Amino acid sequence: CVICTDPIYGDEIRAPCGDYYDKECILDLIQAATRDESLFPPRCCRQVIPLESVIRFMSIDLIRLFHEKKKEFGTLKRVYCANPSCSRFLGEQIDGKIRHWLWPSYICDCATRTCTRCKARYSPLSHRCSAAQQDSDVLALGQTAGWQRCPGCEQLIELHHGCFHMTCRCKTEFCYVCRAKWKSCACPQWDERRL
Repeated sequence: CVICTDPIYGDEIRAPCGDYYDKECILDLIQAATRDESLFPPRCCRQVIPLESVIRFMSIDLIRLFHEKKKEFGTLKRVYCANPSCSRFLGEQIDGKIRHWLWPSYICDCATRTCTRCKARYSPLSHRCSAAQQDSDVLALGQTAGWQRCPGCEQLIELHHGCFHMTCRCKTEFCYVCRAKWKSCACPQWDERRL
């Protein structure tokens, strides 16, 4: 097994790259991928391990969780339940109004209604969406701190250290200095002070 390096005596899974996994290690890898977006989908040697090759070893609960995380991680502008003790993924952010005074909302299994625009608790009769003010406050903080926005999904990104080549979770690659597509600008690739 490529993970535990033990001989495989039972069921084995062959990754597209030719590496082999035992059942326990591949299931651990899938579990880890559902908890950490950077590991999703599960890969070996940078090649995606097809779900079809491992689904027979997965429990019904793990299959359901895998599909939920696929939907969540594939959504750029995410809305989570406004109830802090829940925080469940609800769906994609919707910016437009249903009527001139009514914003779209999601109702979670915990019965909390969440505004899809400002992501706060929502009551149809009393809600005043403050997303514009919240957005401007966060953007002002980002500008003061020197953060950039991804040109693909508009998420704020902070460079702690390293080169100016940024890869956002939406897979957009860009220059941190000017936000241009990576390698399409004349900006330096790094700043010695940030290395």
